[in-house]
Amino acid sequence: MGKYQHDLRAKIAKEAKLKLSAHREKGTNTSMSVFEVAKLLDSIRTTETNESFDNSIFFSVSMN
Repeated sequence: MGKYQHDLRAKIAKEAKLKLSAHREKGTNTSMSVFEVAKLLDSIRTTETNESFDNSIFFSVSMN
């Protein structure tokens, strides 16, 4: 189950980064709202935070 969750998180982060990249290239001609951009940024940050937590020693200790 852990590998599946990691792959899913990575996929979500990758898609969010692609959407933000396209938004950045379009500049003011984009159809995305500020809230949509904020949601994408939150999903990226959440994924990165979860990955760093999963790799920490405290997570490894709590799983034993």
